[in-house]
Amino acid sequence: MMKTKIKQLAPAVLAAMALASCSEDSWNNGLDGFEGNQDFSQKESVEYTLTAADYKEFSVNRFNKALARQDSIDGISPDAIKALKAVEANKYITPATPAARYMPNLLNDSIFPYFALTDGSAINLTYNEVSDLPEVMKLVNGAESYTVSETDYQDVYGSDEDYATAFSPSHPATAALPRVLANYFDDASEGDCVVVQYNQSNVDPEFGAAPFEMSDVLKPGLSDGMEVDVKGVVTATCKVGFILTDKAGSILVYSSGYTAGTYAVGTQLEVKATLGSYKNCLQIPYDNAVIVPASSQAYTYPSPVTLTPDYLVQAGANESPVLAVYGEMTGTINVSGNYINLAFDGRSDVRGSIYNVEDALKAELADGKKVKVYGYFTQTSKSGEIVNANMVVTRVESAAAGKRHGKRNRVVAVPFKTLYAAYKLEGGAWKAVPEAMCVQPSDYAEMGLTYGNFQGTQAEEYLPIMLARQYPFAQKDQEVYVAYRYYSNKQTVNACALWAYDGTKWYDKIKSNGVTEVTNQFVKRDGKWQLDPSITLTLPAGKGIPFSAEFYQACVDWVLNNVPDGAKYVTSYGNNDYYTGASAYQNNIDLRPGAARTQYAEAYKDMTDEEVVAVMKKRFEEEVGPAVVAARYPDLAPIGDFHPTVTIDFYIYDGATKPQTIVFEVEEKGKFKFVSCTWNE
Repeated sequence: MMKTKIKQLAPAVLAAMALASCSEDSWNNGLDGFEGNQDFSQKESVEYTLTAADYKEFSVNRFNKALARQDSIDGISPDAIKALKAVEANKYITPATPAARYMPNLLNDSIFPYFALTDGSAINLTYNEVSDLPEVMKLVNGAESYTVSETDYQDVYGSDEDYATAFSPSHPATAALPRVLANYFDDASEGDCVVVQYNQSNVDPEFGAAPFEMSDVLKPGLSDGMEVDVKGVVTATCKVGFILTDKAGSILVYSSGYTAGTYAVGTQLEVKATLGSYKNCLQIPYDNAVIVPASSQAYTYPSPVTLTPDYLVQAGANESPVLAVYGEMTGTINVSGNYINLAFDGRSDVRGSIYNVEDALKAELADGKKVKVYGYFTQTSKSGEIVNANMVVTRVESAAAGKRHGKRNRVVAVPFKTLYAAYKLEGGAWKAVPEAMCVQPSDYAEMGLTYGNFQGTQAEEYLPIMLARQYPFAQKDQEVYVAYRYYSNKQTVNACALWAYDGTKWYDKIKSNGVTEVTNQFVKRDGKWQLDPSITLTLPAGKGIPFSAEFYQACVDWVLNNVPDGAKYVTSYGNNDYYTGASAYQNNIDLRPGAARTQYAEAYKDMTDEEVVAVMKKRFEEEVGPAVVAARYPDLAPIGDFHPTVTIDFYIYDGATKPQTIVFEVEEKGKFKFVSCTWNE
């Protein structure tokens, strides 16, 4: 729920205004020189607390992104890019992206509820910030992600034919990853951090395994209902099955209940089944097939068919189910919810549809990225007039010519686990960050999080349970840095939190002890919001202006409650005092000596008219004004040696209505002193 509050007029003031026709101030109506309802544009003073959605917009705001890039280049804030990415996940702001510099871009955004308030309006903005973060959190928050590619594994094994898509005992990740990262991030700077995704096997691949004689069954002419006996190799995998390939061709083996990872690429299988189909795709129904694994082998992909938009549109017109086709398509990734599509330049009638992609490849399919994807085109469907071309992806490359991508495409299957690890560039070499415990793909799977990341408040909900399981004998005050993946706004970012054990439960230590809720004033000038702890308050004169009446009523109430004989200075309607002359009825300060004496003759009996006016002014300057301002802005405080001010534009009435300006300066948090007033000039 949006926590918003616009200052409202107190009920007592409303009651007083309702009695305006018989108020003691009614004689003030129509006096010479008095002009009610001055022609002012009313300025609003709004209180607002940032929501989770606001932290998200702060993080993804395009002007903030540009500012973070520039601050990094200029050396103003080297960690700005990473810190900005992490704001959404952490829901607090750090010194790397200070509110004074970055918050105006959020307030100026048309999605912000109050961006359209008029110049001179102010927002008392409440938000979370931390004064500093532990170095590990600074490293990992917003760090880049990298998935070890097939080409990397080929480099590690020193062959484009005899290799596995996983590190193994003979080629351990600890030895290989620093070299892999150095090759890819050859322009990295000292202190950069990367969260790397890789595969780890506890067995070495067997090159030159016994030959497996594949069948020659999967060729044109097959149809729904035919029985087949296929001896082939798994050549691609997805979350709902795999591609089986023999000498003649390839086919999708499908089941909605398939357990991802059951068979790895390179696994030899004999499959007996009755063919099925869906739309124009031939399939083997996994649940009704007899599947016998044999061993594993290297497999070299054929030259890919170029899947052009025209090719796919023509395929969509085919009504007879056909086999899968190994090919490649080039375009721009578009992520919409759980759907990942590939848009072709200049075409709106056809698009690629990435079919149930596994997490290892999903990380490479970022929204807006121009890529070339390799894999098996299986079927088409229609979304209105758009042809969707499904592809089970085997490999993703940048659409631009890459410095490291070749056409190496031979693989040996070994059982493996997919893991995450954080690495930093230190002393010119990539080194593991052992303090950062990464939430692993298996952890997300155990939590039932299909896409391998947290969203919304899931991190706060799941991490205490995970830590309790992983550290059953944790000691009080034990701390763990937890690195995790957070998804929102079509992108996944790396985040890090410091969790501690209090002897009973795990808690986020920074959010519990390090985060401060602060309130700062932002003012709109020349159409733009900016941090300005100095406040200008405009109080238009005239009846029926709630914003002004609220201030003057606070003055009257202060006199009533704090001056020993305060009730004698206040009129019977309770909306006007002659201690200072404050009137919440006419919304001015009435400095007429005669009116003051009429209200409380005893207090002024020995004073001249000039002395009456002087004492009323002094009381407003030194007593009532500072007290009311302090109550209105209790969080305003000095910033270093700078003491913010509150400037009030208001009106007096001394037989004529006249504008005045008074200035108060904050001495310490919530305490103000008088500086100047134009009525003394």
